Amino acid sequence: MDIRGIIEKNIDIIKYLRLKLNNCAELSFNEYKTQDIIENFLKDIEIDSKRVVGTGVVATLNDGESCIALRADMDALPVNGVSHVCGHDYHMAIALGVALILKKIGFDKAVKFIFQPGEETTGGAKPMIEEGVLLNPNVNYMIGFHVWPTVAVGTIGVASGASMASVDDFNVKFIGKGGHAASPHLCKNPMYPAMEFIQSMNTKSIIDNNPLDSHVITFASIQCGKANNVIATECEVLGTVRTFNNELRNKLYEDILINSRLCAEKYGCRVELDYDFQYPPLISDELFTNKFILATRKLIGDSNVLPLEKTFAADDFAFFAQHVPSVHFRLGIADMNKGINGLHSENFDASEDAILNGIYIITNFILSLEY
Repeated sequence: MDIRGIIEKNIDIIKYLRLKLNNCAELSFNEYKTQDIIENFLKDIEIDSKRVVGTGVVATLNDGESCIALRADMDALPVNGVSHVCGHDYHMAIALGVALILKKIGFDKAVKFIFQPGEETTGGAKPMIEEGVLLNPNVNYMIGFHVWPTVAVGTIGVASGASMASVDDFNVKFIGKGGHAASPHLCKNPMYPAMEFIQSMNTKSIIDNNPLDSHVITFASIQCGKANNVIATECEVLGTVRTFNNELRNKLYEDILINSRLCAEKYGCRVELDYDFQYPPLISDELFTNKFILATRKLIGDSNVLPLEKTFAADDFAFFAQHVPSVHFRLGIADMNKGINGLHSENFDASEDAILNGIYIITNFILSLEY
C-alpha cells in the first residue's frame, strides 16, 4: 500500500486544517474554538469523539478491548498576543492527519487520539488520566512527539530513557523580626538565612550528588524589603528544580526542606516551604522505543533517525509515559528558511513539509505493530 501517496493526495486538507488551528490559537484550558475544529473534523471523517477535562477531546477509531494512543497538545502561548509558538497546531494537525489516513485505508484495529489541553501551564495530562482517558479501550502503548527547531525536515530525534526533565518549583519564605536598619541587633534579619540557604544549596548540590546524574537548581528571585533603612520581616526565595531521575528528584526536595530549616534556625528565624511537584521526567520505554526506532529506520533510512540531546525543558506527556509504555520523539521542522528559531520565540516558525513526514512516520509505525 502506498501510504505516502495517500498522504500526499490529502495533505492540502491537513495543511489547511493546521492553518485554521493556528489562526484560532487559545491559551491553556480555554481551547474552546480549537476543540470545535477538532470535533468537527473528526465528525466529518466519521470518528466519534467526546470532551474530557473541559476543553480536551478523545476519539477512538474502531472498537477493541485495547488500543494504541496518539497524543497531541492543544494550547498556545501569550506571545505575539496569543500564538502557537510551540508548534501545537502542527501536533494537532498531524494527529488528525493520522486519523484521516487510517480511516481512508480501512485500518481495523483500535487507535485512540488524545487532544490534551493545558500543556503550557499546570498540565492537562494528569487530569485526563484521572478522568479515565487511558481506559475503555485500555491503552497498551502511547506515542507522543514534539516539533523541534534546528532538526532538519525529514529527520527525527529519538532515544529510550529520559529525554525531558522533571520540573518542580519552590517558594522558601524566611520569617524573622523586622525593624529599623540602625538597630539590627534588635531584629532577626531574614535576608541572612536566605543568602546562606542559596549558597549552601549551590555547594551541597555539587558535592552531594553524582556529577553524572544531571540536575539543575536555579534560584530565580529573592524578594526582601524595599527601603534602605528598614529590615523586612520576610524574605522569599523562588526557584526551580529539574532532574532526569525520580530518586534524585525526591532527594533534592528533602535537601531543600532540611537545609532551609537549618539556615532559618541558625539566624533565629522561621521558614515556610511551598514546594510544587509539577511534571515528572519524560522517560520513553526502552523496548517500545527500540521498536519505533527499528521501524522508522526502515521507513526513512538510518541516517535520518538521530539520537537526541536531553533538555531540562519539560512536557506533561511524562504522566502518560508513567502509566503505559511510550515513545516520545522530536520531529524535524528546519529547512533553509524556517524552523531556525527556538520554541516559545516570537519568531518561531516551521516548514509545512514536517506535517507529511509526521503523518507518514506515525501511520507506518502504527501499521507495523501487533497489539
